[in-house]
Amino acid sequence: QVLNTDGQAIKGLYAAGTDMASIMGGYYPAGGINLGPALTFGYIAGRHMAGVTQYE
Repeated sequence: QVLNTDGQAIKGLYAAGTDMASIMGGYYPAGGINLGPALTFGYIAGRHMAGVTQYE
């Protein structure tokens, strides 16, 4: 979830991929290298929005 300036989650606002954080530190050695993290964290955000727990 996206946090406000007070560090509180903004209800209903999620981020994934390079909008969330760049695991490459802004350096991209190959095209599409950020797709894996974007898909993974998008999937996690979708499960969170749906209220699905870790073991469902």
